[in-house]
Amino acid sequence: MKRKVSIYKSFAVIFVSGFFFYSGEISQLFSKKSDYFGKIVREIKFNGNKNTSDSDISGLLELRTGKLLTKGIIDRDLKALFASGFFYFIDIKAEEVEGGVRVIFDLRERPRVKEVEFVGADEVFPADLRDKMPLKDNEVITPQKVTKSRDVILQKYKDEGFFLAYVKVELGKPDPKTNLVKVRFIIDEGEEIPVAKINIYGNETIETSEILGLMELKEEGLFEGGNFKESSFEKDKEVIQAYLRSKGYLDSELIREGTNWEIHWDNPEKKNRRVIIVNIKLYEGQVYYFNGYTVAHDMTTDGDGRPIFLNKENNPPETPKDKLKPLFTVPEVEKSLDYSSKDAGEIFDETVFSRDRATVNELYGSKGHIFAQVIPRRKIVSLDSESLEYYENCASRKTEVEKKSCEEEYKQLNIRKLREIYRDSPELRGRKFVHVDFTIRENNLAQIENVIIKGNKKTQDKVIRRELLFKSGDLFDSTLVNRSRERIFNLGYFKEVNFNMRPGSDDTKMNLVIEVLEQPTGTVSMGGGYGTITGFTIFTEIGENNLNGTGQKVSGRLEFGPYRRSFQISWTEPWMYDTPWSLSLSMFYFSRTIFLGSTSTISISDSTTSPTVENATYDNNGLGVTMGVAHRLGTNWTHFHRYTPAFYSYSNPTALVSDAVLANVRRGWQFRSQVTNGLAYDIRDNVFAPTRGYDLLFQVDNVGQYLGGSSHFDQYRILAEYYHTWFDFTFGGLIRNNALRRWRVVQEFRTSDTFIFQRAPMGGSRNQDPVQDPYIRPQDLLIIGGYESLRGWYYNDQKYPVEWRDGAQHRILFDTEIRIPIEPSLLWLVVFLDGGALYEQVNRATGTKKDYFESYDKNKADQIAANPIGWYIQNNFNLQNGRKADVTYDELNNPGRLILSADNVAMDRMRYSWGVGLRVQIPVLPLRIYFAQKLKPTGNFWAPFERYESDNAFQFVFGIGDYRF
Repeated sequence: MKRKVSIYKSFAVIFVSGFFFYSGEISQLFSKKSDYFGKIVREIKFNGNKNTSDSDISGLLELRTGKLLTKGIIDRDLKALFASGFFYFIDIKAEEVEGGVRVIFDLRERPRVKEVEFVGADEVFPADLRDKMPLKDNEVITPQKVTKSRDVILQKYKDEGFFLAYVKVELGKPDPKTNLVKVRFIIDEGEEIPVAKINIYGNETIETSEILGLMELKEEGLFEGGNFKESSFEKDKEVIQAYLRSKGYLDSELIREGTNWEIHWDNPEKKNRRVIIVNIKLYEGQVYYFNGYTVAHDMTTDGDGRPIFLNKENNPPETPKDKLKPLFTVPEVEKSLDYSSKDAGEIFDETVFSRDRATVNELYGSKGHIFAQVIPRRKIVSLDSESLEYYENCASRKTEVEKKSCEEEYKQLNIRKLREIYRDSPELRGRKFVHVDFTIRENNLAQIENVIIKGNKKTQDKVIRRELLFKSGDLFDSTLVNRSRERIFNLGYFKEVNFNMRPGSDDTKMNLVIEVLEQPTGTVSMGGGYGTITGFTIFTEIGENNLNGTGQKVSGRLEFGPYRRSFQISWTEPWMYDTPWSLSLSMFYFSRTIFLGSTSTISISDSTTSPTVENATYDNNGLGVTMGVAHRLGTNWTHFHRYTPAFYSYSNPTALVSDAVLANVRRGWQFRSQVTNGLAYDIRDNVFAPTRGYDLLFQVDNVGQYLGGSSHFDQYRILAEYYHTWFDFTFGGLIRNNALRRWRVVQEFRTSDTFIFQRAPMGGSRNQDPVQDPYIRPQDLLIIGGYESLRGWYYNDQKYPVEWRDGAQHRILFDTEIRIPIEPSLLWLVVFLDGGALYEQVNRATGTKKDYFESYDKNKADQIAANPIGWYIQNNFNLQNGRKADVTYDELNNPGRLILSADNVAMDRMRYSWGVGLRVQIPVLPLRIYFAQKLKPTGNFWAPFERYESDNAFQFVFGIGDYRF
């Protein structure tokens, strides 16, 4: 019979010391422990674990099946289990089985958190508390975590100025099935304590008002709440110290004994209200002045003449000493600095100095030398006659070595410049001037040892890692690192993406820390809008761009208006099976009213009723699905493929529509099948607000033909965008301030060219009559105008040729836009120029349209011969108002000027607009607001455009997102 006993008699018995939390000690082994120790473990079982899986427990243990059972293993495993914090009771038993023993762990788990509830948290967001607390949902409850969480809450309230806050913790009863406990923090926030007075002591030169103006803390007053926050107090101390050093007070400090805050009664007799007195005691010291930088590379060599600190890539072992080459020359390094030799005599700004040192590190880091060292050594020169003469009298030195050293220091320390300052600025005599020697040690290229991701609470690690163009073990490549950072940011999940380097296990390795700050990726919105084509609409939209942190995208949109009704739902998996293949599925329905060029004015006999204008309109309806895959090639290339089967119909035609539209109405729902293939290349630095780089797209749509359906054509689309930074707000270094380098004036150049060519049907559609049943449907034709293509123009504009108003087969668009930052992350001022044109394919024209194209010249000659005056008036005047037309009828409508040909792809055939506007870059709702004016080409190189006399007003144009071209 098998025996079953405890190995440890409370390995085993752990004593209870509290309602939920326990501790204990281990008694001696059974006397028959020798019956089990030394035998092979055949099986390991766990009993009593509800929330901790067997695999998680096994991961904590050294004990494995097939191993010998020893006292040392049991001791170590018992300590590991208790150290995990998951259990308050552990009993380890054993029983004999064939060929060894079965080890059984009887466990009693500590309860876990079912839910954390905050009661009374009105002035602090619960989300801010949850982020910092160690006690979170499904976490094991320990006394330490409860105490730490309570302290975190109190500190948060203290930071916010609620010094009288009190927090009580209540733990519910454990659920017997799940062992989960509800944790409730009951908060009495108390009252905020105002700042009654801020005292500044010790300042002799700096005005007290200057220091008070820097501080985040303010005294209570009529226009200031003045509530005290300890976090603000600590921040203010740092700001004051940095400000003093930026003013040249390099010896300044805040004296600890006099810098503090105190709680007092506002009225000591009544004791009705508490207030805080803030004291800042500082020591200024003297002002230091800038005397220049000296930049040099550490060219130290070893015993064999090889450089120790210089880069090894440009300096292999056989390189002669006089041929050693640093990664950057001294002038190249100096060009990147804010301070230059021209600034000698200016007050020494510690902030600029620190930024310059960091800039050199960044310069080398950009080339992979993140271990580069920039070692500063300061030399202080007193601006007095004795000090200057010491360097000016080098000839009096005793030895040639001393003389040469003196001459070098004379040049290095700008003694000639200092003598000029001594002569021209007597008020600076006796002042201290700081000269900084920067010694650069380039050191080795770095190898990436580990990639550590922080800050992603929702987004899974793999979603970030799959955007990286490097892996652990690779040599650091700044190009790949910077591109990886851009790719992660371009996901749209993060407000900030920062890459930081940390030392690795030796001096050739580094750890790359990716710190992200997540932003909301889900949207639920309702609203209304107006478009030049869609009219007024209302919509509701729900979407999630990072579903459960996996990177999947789901969205649904419902839109309704008098001219547009639509519904769309879509889903995208950007990485199928963790490979760079994406899958997207969508379903759509729409019904939109199409306005044609024809109108008619109907007069009613009742004189009180104004004439009614009737438009030529019909409804275009569509229902279909899209299935697509895409694959990322290398770093920047992507190819994609989509299939879209859909049904379309025409309905609700007015009396003025063409016979072709009526014929489509009679046909009812028609099937359309489309395959899209494309190739894209993108190296933009930021897809949401690019400042450099470009992207290219080539796309081919095959509609019908071998796919079936009633539409048969091929469409070719080319899109190119280029972004160039002309300058930043340092104006080429004129203003030496690195912080202004992100304020970049950017110009965008964009073109989109789309060409549609009719094709012959195949299979069962061979007998389709192209005259009675055209291969290219009206909804497939291209239009121009509105926010999407040509700002300031309406797609049915009276200054368009008649042929454009119903759409055309080919379209060329371009624009250029200068963007000036008002706040680079949010708001940009825009000045733009748009241009574009539509083109016909005459040899594809059919029916009356074909006759019009082929007979235009003859008909024109006949009209001129029959009625030259009438033709002149019709050609040069607007018959509706009698005013002279800006563009003649012949210029507008001559089909010879409308066909796609080399002669017609020219500036004088296009329509233009210019204007100004604002780009508001809100992540979930990027807004575009413009005022646009129409322009016409003049043919004059020096003045290529002019306004239309009869239509020169600026038009308001509004859009959401970059849905242009």
